[in-house]
Amino acid sequence: MPHTDASPAAFARPEVHPDMPRQLALEERMRSLGVERFWENVRAAEAEGRQTETNSVRRVLNAGAGKMVSAIESFMEAAFTGAAGRLHAAADCLASVEPELAAFLTLRVVLDNLSSRPRLQTLAYEVGILIEDEMRFRFMKEGTPGLYHWTRRKVVEASDNPKYRRRVMLHYQRKLGQPWEDWGRDKRITLGVKLIELMIGATGLVARESVSVGARAMQGEFIVPVAETADWVRKENERCEALLPVYLPTIIPPRPWTSPTEGGYWSGRVRRLHLIKTGNRAYLEELAEIPMPTVYQAVNAMQDTAWAINTRVLDVMEKLYAVGSGIAGLPSPRNEPEPERPHDVPETMAWEDMSEDQQARMRAWKREVARVKGQNKRVVGKRIALSKLTQTAREFAGEEAIYFPYQLDFRGRAYAVPLYLNPQGDDRSRGLLFFANTVPIADAQGAGWLAVHGAGLWGVDKKSMEERIDWVYANQSAILASAEDPFANRFWADAEKPWQALAFCFEWKGFCEEGYDYESALPVQMDGTCNGLQNFSAMLRDPIGGKAVNLVPGNAPNDIYQQVADIVSQQVLKDAADEISPELRAKADSLDEKEAKVARAEIDRLESARGWVGLINRKVTKRPVMTLPYGAKLFGFTEQIYEDTVKPMFEANPSAFPWGAKEADGWPAASYMARLTWDAVGQVVVAARHAMDWLQGAATVVAKQGLPVRWTTPAGLVAQQDYRQFSGKRLELTFQEVRLRLQVRAEKEDIDTRRMASAIAPNFVHSLDAAHMQGTVVRCLEAGIRSYSLIHDSYGTHAGNAAVMAHLLREEFIAMYTPNVLQRLKSELEEQLPDGGKLPPLPPMGDLDLSVIRESRFFFA
Repeated sequence: MPHTDASPAAFARPEVHPDMPRQLALEERMRSLGVERFWENVRAAEAEGRQTETNSVRRVLNAGAGKMVSAIESFMEAAFTGAAGRLHAAADCLASVEPELAAFLTLRVVLDNLSSRPRLQTLAYEVGILIEDEMRFRFMKEGTPGLYHWTRRKVVEASDNPKYRRRVMLHYQRKLGQPWEDWGRDKRITLGVKLIELMIGATGLVARESVSVGARAMQGEFIVPVAETADWVRKENERCEALLPVYLPTIIPPRPWTSPTEGGYWSGRVRRLHLIKTGNRAYLEELAEIPMPTVYQAVNAMQDTAWAINTRVLDVMEKLYAVGSGIAGLPSPRNEPEPERPHDVPETMAWEDMSEDQQARMRAWKREVARVKGQNKRVVGKRIALSKLTQTAREFAGEEAIYFPYQLDFRGRAYAVPLYLNPQGDDRSRGLLFFANTVPIADAQGAGWLAVHGAGLWGVDKKSMEERIDWVYANQSAILASAEDPFANRFWADAEKPWQALAFCFEWKGFCEEGYDYESALPVQMDGTCNGLQNFSAMLRDPIGGKAVNLVPGNAPNDIYQQVADIVSQQVLKDAADEISPELRAKADSLDEKEAKVARAEIDRLESARGWVGLINRKVTKRPVMTLPYGAKLFGFTEQIYEDTVKPMFEANPSAFPWGAKEADGWPAASYMARLTWDAVGQVVVAARHAMDWLQGAATVVAKQGLPVRWTTPAGLVAQQDYRQFSGKRLELTFQEVRLRLQVRAEKEDIDTRRMASAIAPNFVHSLDAAHMQGTVVRCLEAGIRSYSLIHDSYGTHAGNAAVMAHLLREEFIAMYTPNVLQRLKSELEEQLPDGGKLPPLPPMGDLDLSVIRESRFFFA
């Protein structure tokens, strides 16, 4: 039987809670903080010339985009049909530019400076050079795509200064000798002026203003917003100022969810939350009429969990940051000093007067200055995030209990609402929180769960439960020393999750000192093994996949990532043993383009294999395997392997990089490894692939009827996947890292069939893991458990109640999958199809006996 962890205060009627006045004052402050933050962002955007990053001016941009595109198209048509007389110089520049691109860049440059009254000539030159850069670097991308992507990635990582990035890109383009003819200042200004004129005439958002300036009364032309534009932006900002409050924890239990629009915070001073995070009001109104007792019970139990600040962890975090220790992921409180300029190169010395050695050292110095400036700028955001986290924790450190309102996404996944400090946050945030209520560790079983949790924080989670417990006792002296003096003894800082590890050290010390009946407050987590594949294996009763992800009992946990890595390693060794024959190399140089392409691909495969020998482990395959059930495809595998393994390998030791002299040389190796991983995981979880294919086919059939895909989760939530097409054009800028969909016309009503198909597998499996969590929480409530630490496929409660939760989550999983969930989905979707429409036959079911999950210690562990 579980131990009761509920304190009387936690379950007093909230509407008559003695701290309600303080809670209402806190919610008023959340609103005020949001208003302050909103106007700080607006003022910063105005001062820094990036006003299109604000919601109000972005809406102005979108409103004017369609009109300006039409104006550019009319201008170009007139210019090239002769109606405009001699071909306008601007039309010559715009001949190969999409109207949407020219419209966006012009609107962005002008509206970014909406409140600063800039000169027409200055804006025109900026518009012209941005458009030329897009054309210039598109030319580079088409001519040498590999070098383009490599260079662009390097400059983005090195600095966020656009002038520096442009300079480096130009350097590499010229180094290649690509024949780009510079437009020159006059041509750029001519193009920019014409585009701004078209914007003024088409949108009426801004106007030219001529004034006399200077002692000689010279005329200057400026761009200013018309009165209507300025007034609209002001009113829109005033309307939006209260829409983004700074959500904080509550000091009394949150308002219980009783409908899709009633719950969360208590007052109307903060923006009202919806139970489901969606803008579809019709969907919310429909949900209000559907009984969902399991959903409401579960969400209310999550947000009724009483938390408190772990002040011992907070004290350590604040002190180590203050002294600039840099350990456990803490950012430095001080900027890295910029390197000094070479002493023998005065600032007044011209470049052409420098020796080759001086020029080389100046180039190296400039690169290092750029790196340091970029690093210092990036660390600012990390400092701000840490400051907000610790300030919030310090503010609530004196509260006996705090709470976190929860919302769901349309699939049913639960998310704590407050910013900065959050029980679903990063390691630092979770290390700062423990339960406000305690449960005694009454026996060896409870102590074992605490130890298993602790071992997992150091990454010791692929061993048996007994081995994990033994690891804690083997390292007990270091654990206790960390708790006694975490500044001098930093065993905790070496953990994979150091701040949660520090919290564990304190908790383990308390248990060791007091023994059984120690009142424990630490959340003890148990995680599913590749939970997406667990769900797919259960729904198709797949014994092979089920064994790989620990649905089937075993003496030690099965590691699917290592299984895939082992299969991959065997293939790599086989490929690496093949010779690259002289005949194959000759074919690679063949004049027959098709034959040469095939030969070069084969050489890349064999050379990639040689480089991978001895380098493959579970870390290489982990993220691709983990993301497969959530829709990752072959290209996604390639990107993940490149970012997680190949790129860090180059950065750690470029001279030992096994695939060439440049980071870009590693892309074929990542592609090769992705293909092997894709094939290997297919051997381990064949059934999951079949289920995903069926789901995509079913969603396509439904979407082609113009219908959203709707299904009822085992917890009773009606999930609705409804992705619509837009008529706007997405701009993929080659240089500026901008992706924008211009709303040239209104949103279409058509279903986006392709997106509906690609999203259904991850969305459906997420809805199932959410339903499993909700059902488990209700079972735990009925058993008397009141404290929950929940993050999708990670379940937590007190160590003294962990065994009960572990049992109940297995019972709920078995009960949820005992019916055929795919058959139920198929029937539900077919009822929505017109004229008795039918879906493809379901994939075959295996013979896995789900009841064995009860005995699988490593199903969730």
